[in-house]
Amino acid sequence: MKREVLLLNSCEQVLKIISWQKAVKLLLAGKATKPHTTYKKSHTIRTTTGEMKIPAAIVLVRFYELPDHDIKPTRLNIFKRDNYTCQYCGCKSKSHKTLTIDHVHPKCLGGDNGWTNLVTACRGCNIKKSNKLLKDCEFKLITKPKKPKYFGLQLSCIDENGKKLWEEWIRV
Repeated sequence: MKREVLLLNSCEQVLKIISWQKAVKLLLAGKATKPHTTYKKSHTIRTTTGEMKIPAAIVLVRFYELPDHDIKPTRLNIFKRDNYTCQYCGCKSKSHKTLTIDHVHPKCLGGDNGWTNLVTACRGCNIKKSNKLLKDCEFKLITKPKKPKYFGLQLSCIDENGKKLWEEWIRV
């Protein structure tokens, strides 16, 4: 079972999801606390002295100024943005082995490696499309590719358990 913890800024703005180990370090160092008294959701972890409950979300004590994030269109980031779904047929998969990256406008015809030209595709669709333009192979994109926001990309793959744990802060 994943025991991830939602890290919030001091104003309770979502920062990212961290491991429970990192959360314990922040709590013990006094750099983070439990969000507010009404938030009761927690994870139970085993220690050498017994069991310990840690909150499923923590808030930093001091405000953290967010830097500008220039996210790159890596294979994993494209999969996350497209929610592991083929943008041609809608086939969904969590296995990196069954998914590929396709250039909407093929590189051999002048296409680039940018966010707006790369999409997730299943092997079958990628083979059928090959080095053709969409109009030549009669394919249509389910979603027009665009550059995602940093936090949207970080939080795009939250499972149902995470949605329940952090519903106060995340509207997915």
